[in-house]
Amino acid sequence: MLGVEGLTVRYGSQVALENATLRFEAGQFTAVIGPNGAGKSTLLRALAGLLTDYEGRVTFDPGHSPRTCLSYVPQQQTLDWGFPVTVWDTAMMGRTGRLGWLRWPGPRDRQIVEDALRETGVYDLRSRHIGALSGGQRQRVLLARMLARQGHLLLLDEPLTGVDVTTQEQLMALLRRQADQGRAVVMVTHDLEQARRWCDRIVLINRRVIADGTPDAVYTPQNVEATFTGGGPGAAGAP
Repeated sequence: MLGVEGLTVRYGSQVALENATLRFEAGQFTAVIGPNGAGKSTLLRALAGLLTDYEGRVTFDPGHSPRTCLSYVPQQQTLDWGFPVTVWDTAMMGRTGRLGWLRWPGPRDRQIVEDALRETGVYDLRSRHIGALSGGQRQRVLLARMLARQGHLLLLDEPLTGVDVTTQEQLMALLRRQADQGRAVVMVTHDLEQARRWCDRIVLINRRVIADGTPDAVYTPQNVEATFTGGGPGAAGAP
């Protein structure tokens, strides 16, 4: 559905990501793992169309476009939680890309939002202000907004950060279901164990792609060392 070819991103003289070539397919749950500053969020921002200054290509399959097929969940700390909107309003924002700014949501849109809030377990909080929620509740609302958009490609930046273990399990199960239903799910995370348990594919990066393949193929001492210490060239995992 979506790929990058030779993607290189620089911030001034600093290379954030170098010559990355990856493709993300429908029905696949992919975890992107690496240390802080490795280029993980940069990769997601490029995929989401939020970066324009880069070398290489970001490509969608014919018949797909970011406006209609892509849902992006940024890190919680990048959002303004003091903005005066409710849980319902926030989830309804997921419909904006489908409706455009000048159309009002109809009964079908409201039903989609209700279903998304119920699936993520926050329907009973629909009238609450988002600033009054816990970290785990906020993450569920962001996922509800993502589901309401009904995108085929789901991009999530650190969705497990700041939530308890029970919520992590529930969120990972939800994302696994999305992949099983035919969506492409790409998640940035630091949690190697959760990625091993739930994901089909692991991409290890440290400013470049160190390894890419199944969890068993990717999690080798050489690849982990190359990713987290820079100690070696790394090796590609299974295709």
